Amino acid sequence: MTQGPGQNLIPLTQLSLSEILGGSLNALRRMPKTLLGIGLFSAFVIELSSLAVSALIIKNGGNLNSPELPEPTGSITQEQIQQLLTALIPSLQAAIFTAFVLFLVQVISTSLFTHVIGNAITGKRITTQEAWIKSKPQLFRVLILSLLGIIFPSICLLGGFGIGLSLGTSLSGTFGIFLTFTGLGLGLFGAVYFWTGLYVSIPALILEDQKVFVAIKRSFFLARNSMFRVFGVGLVGVITSQALSIVVSTPFTLFSQAQNLESPDTTSVFFNSLGSITGYMVLLPFMATFTVLLYTDLRIRKENIANQLNQASN
Repeated sequence: MTQGPGQNLIPLTQLSLSEILGGSLNALRRMPKTLLGIGLFSAFVIELSSLAVSALIIKNGGNLNSPELPEPTGSITQEQIQQLLTALIPSLQAAIFTAFVLFLVQVISTSLFTHVIGNAITGKRITTQEAWIKSKPQLFRVLILSLLGIIFPSICLLGGFGIGLSLGTSLSGTFGIFLTFTGLGLGLFGAVYFWTGLYVSIPALILEDQKVFVAIKRSFFLARNSMFRVFGVGLVGVITSQALSIVVSTPFTLFSQAQNLESPDTTSVFFNSLGSITGYMVLLPFMATFTVLLYTDLRIRKENIANQLNQASN
């Protein structure tokens, strides 16, 4: 493995998976005030929003506890189904609101992280305020691109499954089942293809200050002929970020469960919230850094920008 440079975040050459992972962790170690500070603030906003909407739902008479499922041995009536759906509505409302806040916070924090890491690659450090000044004109484009990054794979997956299911139900027997699973497989393939092709679209938009569809083209261009590698490396990044989040939040979660053996109280809710905050605080900057480093590696391999990066670092 290439040895890391002195002031630069990563070796300014083609990167291996271990170097991308190491650089992502190294960024958290070298710039904890900036990266973990942004991550901590973002995590507070996400968790406080979640607690606020949960409290509002409970205040208005909603129940966020898991509803009792009908007995599997008995017949399920229409009334039981209606009661189950009614009981799930408050939880769905809380989950949708939390997901919406998470999406908005992630758009803003990713923009900040990307500018910070983009400069750190060549040994330059910028403050959160400087990153914010650079990010503000780009936030709407990042928002649109992030939405498209969800919509395109979802359309492929749901469209493939829907077509396969409609064809499968129109034909009986094994062939109908085959068509259903074929449609699902094609939809899954399309979703994976778009997810992989769009993986580095955000850093392409932010660091190159591109328009939305230009950034999409840039991302597919950089991933072209390396789809399997980008998919594998990207999947490792997602798994690693989730694993880090679980590791740092587990002590708080265990303590919360120990305090919540009988019924929830303020202490258990407090520590459970601390666990969520700590998890997001690490997950958000690590995932953004990992994506920027993969983008940099693809540009080095595809466009041979190593010399430019070396000159910029001097």
